[in-house]
Amino acid sequence: MKLKTYRKIWRCWENYRLYCVMGDWSHSIFGCFDDLGTCVVTYFIPCYTYAMNAQKSDTTNCLVAAILFFVPFVNIFCWLKIRGNIREKYHIEGGVVSDLMMILCCGLCALVQEAQQLDEDPMAAAAGVVRN
Repeated sequence: MKLKTYRKIWRCWENYRLYCVMGDWSHSIFGCFDDLGTCVVTYFIPCYTYAMNAQKSDTTNCLVAAILFFVPFVNIFCWLKIRGNIREKYHIEGGVVSDLMMILCCGLCALVQEAQQLDEDPMAAAAGVVRN
């Protein structure tokens, strides 16, 4: 095989390792106090954190999300979509059932966890996965 072919194979392998290896949340569900500012804002104004998470995860714009936060059942559906988009963007394992349990049992902690994840660089997290 030619050197060019080996480079293509290596590039494909690196892309596989970079994009197909599943990761984990950068902060645990009870890692709220890792970012005290976000924790305090979320406690007093959860609609703000919810809306910012929706915008950063490319789910919807900030204003629409802030309004939907106050609509029962629609807010949970959108929240599931937000968490799903974050998991997809950062290649995090999980599913709708685990997301629903987090939202219903630890809603504020889930909001902070999402905000902390979105504040991280996705490529830096992926590079950490590749090096392991």
